Amino acid sequence: MKSIKKRSKRLLADIKTAADRLAFLSADLELLQGLFETASQISDCAVTIAERISDAHKTEAASVLAQSPELARLGDFADLDAISLLEERLFTAQANLAEGEAGRFFQQLLEKSETLYAGLSESVQQLLALAEDADEG
Repeated sequence: MKSIKKRSKRLLADIKTAADRLAFLSADLELLQGLFETASQISDCAVTIAERISDAHKTEAASVLAQSPELARLGDFADLDAISLLEERLFTAQANLAEGEAGRFFQQLLEKSETLYAGLSESVQQLLALAEDADEG
């Protein structure tokens, strides 16, 4: 079985990649500013935790992960349903535009965002579970 250090570093890399994709998707789009900020903050948290874990000895990695304030922030992000908030904003904006092209755009954008966010959320949940298991062990 892989060590906590290796598993957490892999999950943190997955979280950073997913968050960076969401940030790229939502960058410079006023309607998606909240999603951009959330994704950027998640990416920053992942980098900070990964750096701390890399600096720690493998026997200390579990406690470094569990005690990280950024892990708590990631937990808060995982509990936040950013996609539902985005969905509400998009459908409100769509109601103010002509049907057709705008409607398709918003639906496609929502689907892409939901897919990226689901992967990000899953990685965060796995990291939280890993930290909880390590803290209990």
